[in-house]
Amino acid sequence: MTTIIYTFTGTGNTLAVARLLAEALGDTTIIPITRAMEDSAVPPEADAIGIAFPVHYVDMPTIVQEFVRGLQIHGNPYIFGIATCGGSPGGALYNLDALIKVKGADLSLGAAITMPENFVGPIDLMEPPEKVEGILASGQDRIPEIADAIRRRQESTPEGSNSTPYRVVGSFFRFLITSVYGTPRRLHATDRCNRCGICSRICPTENITVTDTAVTWGSSCTQCYACIHWCPQEAVEIGKRTLGKRRYHHPDVTVADMMEQRRG
Repeated sequence: MTTIIYTFTGTGNTLAVARLLAEALGDTTIIPITRAMEDSAVPPEADAIGIAFPVHYVDMPTIVQEFVRGLQIHGNPYIFGIATCGGSPGGALYNLDALIKVKGADLSLGAAITMPENFVGPIDLMEPPEKVEGILASGQDRIPEIADAIRRRQESTPEGSNSTPYRVVGSFFRFLITSVYGTPRRLHATDRCNRCGICSRICPTENITVTDTAVTWGSSCTQCYACIHWCPQEAVEIGKRTLGKRRYHHPDVTVADMMEQRRG
């Protein structure tokens, strides 16, 4: 069975999960979502298509929603979704199912895998460092079960909840953090910045510009927090809310891996 897994990741959690799943399935190609969005070629056909993403505000990241709306589906592939999250996936996988149904297809499997939290500001939801290893191990333990379900082309209800409270709370939280507090416009580099340019080279939407004198953020921030967590100097902050707070990225993912999902 040939499989394609489209992925989007900020701290590497989703990419790490996609790699483990690809290894378990065999004959699987991982394609970064942001690069697929820039590719005008006809999408490759496969027996199974997966869409893997982190949960943002108990929903799909807006950039992933945009990708799915434009995704061309050929033939009758088995379609599955993988949502990585620090807590509940909320309605993310149900929303993926709805977008897939618009295309006349079905989401056959929607699985949520708990991974270390990386939402560091303006509210810090990250777990204590001593819990990270156990969370990673538990997430990895789910891979064989999910791979087996995909091989058997299992049909199941998406994990999470499609309840109205989740939708309302998620939308309100996104509005509060994005529009009221204004996370994207508060991103900045402190005097610890040495202009290494890593933030710019890994930003999936090419939203960061680094010059000899300044680091600036544009208007295309997708709030993946890659710039915050991958900065080797911990120089990227959101206002003053992230000062002194721990950073995180998946131990098996590198800066070079992150650069692979950059557009263009």
